[in-house]
Amino acid sequence: MSVVLKDNKAGGDIVVGTKKVYNTQPTSLSHLYEIFRDAEQSSAHKSNIADLLQHYTAAASFDVRGLEAKLTAGGRADIISEALLWKQRAAMIIARWQTSPVTQDIITHILSFIHSEFVQHVKPAIEAGQSRIDVEALVGEKVLAPTNAMLGENDLQITPIDVLGLLYFLGGNCHIRWDKC
Repeated sequence: MSVVLKDNKAGGDIVVGTKKVYNTQPTSLSHLYEIFRDAEQSSAHKSNIADLLQHYTAAASFDVRGLEAKLTAGGRADIISEALLWKQRAAMIIARWQTSPVTQDIITHILSFIHSEFVQHVKPAIEAGQSRIDVEALVGEKVLAPTNAMLGENDLQITPIDVLGLLYFLGGNCHIRWDKC
């Protein structure tokens, strides 16, 4: 097949094939998604942050209580059943992608973002004794919504409930707590 363009007055791009257009500047996740989509690049990718993923998947040594105890202490006993299910789903997502270094990096970026946003915005509110309603609003506004937005093209098909599950996964592995220190 050949394409002949004579006297073009398109006033913009003429594309034969595929043109990638980003609504925003490419991010570290969009770059990792590109690697993920290319089988050759994906198989050659070496994870640079797998040690951080191991940190998040192992229980921290400073608060060894289980998720149930942390939620109860934080006045959230009413969501224990759901939180355990969401945490288990998150663990299954991590396990599903554990053999791929590029997906390890993607998941590590997501977990790291959730953890840092929680520590920066939610933990101070908990320490200040803010109400559960205020804390939950901060979780939604400062942790969940930005994490879902950060997913961008979301090649791993991580849903909003999966993001919530990753938050509880971090809580279950002693990286996040819902009560005062």
